[in-house]
Amino acid sequence: MKKGLILGIVASFCLAGTVLAGGGGGVHWGYSGETGPAHWGSLAPEFKMCGEGKSQSPINITGAVKGDLPELKFNYDDSDLHLVNNGHTIKADYSSGSSISVGGDRYNLLQFHFHSMSENAIEGELFPLEAHLVHANAAGELAVVGVMFKEGEANPLLEKLWKYTPSKANSTMSVSGSIKVTDLLPKSPAYYAFTGSLTTPPCTEGVRWMVLKQQVTASQEQIAKFRNYFDGHDTNRPVQPLYGRTVYK
Repeated sequence: MKKGLILGIVASFCLAGTVLAGGGGGVHWGYSGETGPAHWGSLAPEFKMCGEGKSQSPINITGAVKGDLPELKFNYDDSDLHLVNNGHTIKADYSSGSSISVGGDRYNLLQFHFHSMSENAIEGELFPLEAHLVHANAAGELAVVGVMFKEGEANPLLEKLWKYTPSKANSTMSVSGSIKVTDLLPKSPAYYAFTGSLTTPPCTEGVRWMVLKQQVTASQEQIAKFRNYFDGHDTNRPVQPLYGRTVYK
């Protein structure tokens, strides 16, 4: 895969902005109304997989089959704190050098961001917040680790992130200090595995998904603060049909 295409796909998944270049001008998409998920596939030719794809994300994780899944190992270092509010999500770009390993495969951590409500469901249940940790290997193939939040004790890393997050859309903030994304992870690395896609246009398929089984907590105030960045609106794509895909546990 060419480097430019890799970067383009990654930028799309990272929700790089409220406007994606396409056709004769910017292609606007959102989470409701005429530019909402039900219409993504018809907004631009390059978005057609959003409507035609048969391996789309997110999904309802149900009927998972016992599989011989390789161990998921987190090799995360500290990172500089660089936050982006792009009008769709809050994204933290991560310094180079951190990765996951799954079996013999290594994926470098690029960034993590959030959705509310959660995008994936577990046995039909949506959670108030979901983090996506986005990785890419040397070939440009993407792997995403999903972390579900339930309401409970405050999360110290979210407290730090929300403290510095710019409230205005399409703005960034870099501050001194560091973060470590392991502070978002549950104790157990057990996960559900399935093949899927980007959850935003252009909905490119071939993404390796690993959703952690154990949830972590965020306070009611932390969840509300994230949602307030987007006027209290949901920022999640609805679950998509499995079309015969198998979910492994």
